[in-house]
Amino acid sequence: MVRERHKLTLAVAALFITAPQTQAQPVLLQIKPHVGDTIGVRLNQTVDMSGVSLRGYTSSRRMITTTEVFSRAIVQSVSGDHLMVLAVTDSIRTASSRGPRPGAPKRVRGREGSMQLRISSDGGAEVMDSDASAELREVFGQMPAMLSKKPVAVGGSWTREMRIPIAGEVGAMGLVRARFHLDSLGRNGDIAYISMRGTLSHDHRDGSNSELDGSMTGYLQLDRRLAWITESRAEIDVTTVFLAPPGADRMRVRTRVTQLLKAAPAR
Repeated sequence: MVRERHKLTLAVAALFITAPQTQAQPVLLQIKPHVGDTIGVRLNQTVDMSGVSLRGYTSSRRMITTTEVFSRAIVQSVSGDHLMVLAVTDSIRTASSRGPRPGAPKRVRGREGSMQLRISSDGGAEVMDSDASAELREVFGQMPAMLSKKPVAVGGSWTREMRIPIAGEVGAMGLVRARFHLDSLGRNGDIAYISMRGTLSHDHRDGSNSELDGSMTGYLQLDRRLAWITESRAEIDVTTVFLAPPGADRMRVRTRVTQLLKAAPAR
């Protein structure tokens, strides 16, 4: 009995000793699933836009658009720090209103399809199909590189600079300077919990005619065993002033975007 209690005491002590060591040891955060893996992805997005004239008018305009996208990512090949993925969109549902309460999203026919993506281990995605539709590019082409290329310990941080599309401005891109922080590890180190915070400004390489200022906050959950981001949430709050010729009406538009993504192995 004494020997069994001694074994139990050693096991409990080992558990408490191993946990802090796991948290302190740097880990590699990367997107690198196996060939043949199929991952189901659901994206929910809400875009709330409100605009007001800068010439003193009290009238304002507001539009809210919600979008639900159901898709699959099929891993076709892995080579070095990149993988080729076939992204298949099964369903897109949208709803919009000029008031605060859009109706239930309805399925949009004719926007389903597939496209080839080249995804880097740090999360950045590149569309490989030149004939891919604008809808598919909008859904899958917005994945910026967010993960660190070097191992990170819990409490560590890294910064990334990313270009993302700006809602409400066709072809316009925003420049995000974000700081990421590895908050903790769960499930014996299999799940990495990452928070992010950044600022957003206009990337005038796109030739846009506006001034922009905003912020971004959110979090990521990386399943290190699956080697895929299984959950992420981002909240972007942007104020844009559209420049205009002398005498024309200038507008200030506030855009609030909320994105929630969840992914899991397809069954």
